[in-house]
Amino acid sequence: MDAYELGPADRATVQRARFMLMTACLRQYGIEFKAPDVKAVTYPGSAEFLGWIEGRQVGRYGYVGPPGYASSMAMDGYEPYSVTDDQFRVLAGKVAKFRGKAVPSGGCDATVGRVLNQGAEGVRTNGSVQDEIVTLAGEAAEAAYRDERIAAAERSWSDCMKRAGFRYKTASDAMNDPRWQTKVANDQIELPRGTPVEIRTALADSACRRDVNYAGVRQAVYAEYHNKVIEKHRDRLDTLKQLNKTQLANATKVLNGQLTLTS
Repeated sequence: MDAYELGPADRATVQRARFMLMTACLRQYGIEFKAPDVKAVTYPGSAEFLGWIEGRQVGRYGYVGPPGYASSMAMDGYEPYSVTDDQFRVLAGKVAKFRGKAVPSGGCDATVGRVLNQGAEGVRTNGSVQDEIVTLAGEAAEAAYRDERIAAAERSWSDCMKRAGFRYKTASDAMNDPRWQTKVANDQIELPRGTPVEIRTALADSACRRDVNYAGVRQAVYAEYHNKVIEKHRDRLDTLKQLNKTQLANATKVLNGQLTLTS
């Protein structure tokens, strides 16, 4: 389903334009907004589905990955950010007026959406295009999780780990071992990361994933279920792909100063 999404650089272009328009819209109401920096996502989007952990450099860092690894995995290409109450009210259109100025239906979020969607006004989405595609990919993932080939790969991995001296039922169990995984019960405690035992476990885990072709099996199964979802929702996905192209073209104009809130 990657074919229906924008690539990392193009997605970053749309996000930068979106934040530029948000900033301009809020400024009309006397509200300053500092947008987060946006970078092209470098981490493969489907890596977590496939169980690919090589990017974590487990021999040095264990499962936590190198500095900045968490943000590199973020699909949006920017760090999470917070907004003030006033920013939220105007962005979401929770008030009819702000400081005497009328707030349009849907607020600045809707205004920004109208600019980026120019030329595709008849297309409706539940959230962003990316969110909708991710939801459909999740439909494929749920079906794949029930596939016996995935279960067989987990059993083969588990047997390999036993031979290496580690007892885990699934690869997820190793990554989420309470000794290094933050949970609700211990989220106030900063657990030591990259400890010798974590690194030994992660190295054995990585070796076993390679030995049993863990990611390869998952890739084949997920691709099969992705294709089933594509067949089921092809018309909608084609529409979303076209909307992505429209937003990219408009975003480029926004960044070049050719398209503004009042255009």
